[in-house]
Amino acid sequence: MNSKVLKVHPDDNVIVALTDLKSGEVIHYQEQQYKILLDIPAKHKFSTKNLEVGDPVYMYGVVVGEALQVMSKGEPITINNVKHDTQEIHPNTEQYDWVKPAVELWKERTFMGYHRKDGKVGTANYWIIAPLVFCENRNIEVIRESMLRQLGYPDIKSQAIDIEPLITAYQKGVDIQALHLTRIGISKKDRVSQMLMA
Repeated sequence: MNSKVLKVHPDDNVIVALTDLKSGEVIHYQEQQYKILLDIPAKHKFSTKNLEVGDPVYMYGVVVGEALQVMSKGEPITINNVKHDTQEIHPNTEQYDWVKPAVELWKERTFMGYHRKDGKVGTANYWIIAPLVFCENRNIEVIRESMLRQLGYPDIKSQAIDIEPLITAYQKGVDIQALHLTRIGISKKDRVSQMLMA
């Protein structure tokens, strides 16, 4: 098995380079052979077959682009030879029936939430964003930090816990259950407020 490349979905007509590939290099992957026609940086893609102008480019098993020019098997996919495209989206028409789960086993359990004025309870919101290409990872981080700051939530640094007392206590064989760990970057006033709210 060749670890230099990865085909994400069986229907894809592009393969992802997991490491830098050199022009002229021959890649053997899933019983196929691909001669790399130009240098391809890691995380970029190359075509698995010859493409004509207008041919669809598939990744993740769906259309992600359209060929702007004739491309040969083993040629890199770039912003110059492919433009963004998607296939038509159809709504789900299948019938879905939901059955309320039995919760008797957990009716006495509690969780870390808060009471709303209307008697209901709330929990923290978690957003899951899955970038479909490696190059978006940094952009996702920037968006995340910007939204947290603008929405008034603390950033990651202010959530960090000072674990030095924990390490020291462990090394000295001291009982760690009585330790009170504090967050790094939070003022004494903020820590007191948090303790009063807890």
